Amino acid sequence: MNKSVFLYVSIGLFISECAQPLSHKLNIDVKDNKLCIYTNNKNTYLSNDNYFTIFVGEYNPNEKFKSLYNKVYTNTKFPIEKNDCLTIPSYVFKKDKIYRINIETNKNLSVLVCVSKKKSILSFKIMKPEDSSCSN
Repeated sequence: MNKSVFLYVSIGLFISECAQPLSHKLNIDVKDNKLCIYTNNKNTYLSNDNYFTIFVGEYNPNEKFKSLYNKVYTNTKFPIEKNDCLTIPSYVFKKDKIYRINIETNKNLSVLVCVSKKKSILSFKIMKPEDSSCSN
């Protein structure tokens, strides 16, 4: 009897852990006319390998994520605070497309964003998964 109860409790805990969101919110700003990302989450930190990766891909909910840009950071201060944000070059982004930006470390943090350039000034708009275009 005790083994059955333990088994059911273990399975329940495993399922509830799997149901947790895979992604946490990533914050974004513009710095030196480049997108700049940071976590604003004190509970994020580097893995034991002391590295993290930034990925950018064009967002299409009907297709598997395909990275257009990625950069691995080793022995770099993790971008928790806004003043420690890490920039992504503007050439990565095309006008009127939705992009998913991810940081992977002990947590997966991401944001959907539409990037605009007007008179060479970069701006962005945070998007939702149900948004199908930048005009939403």
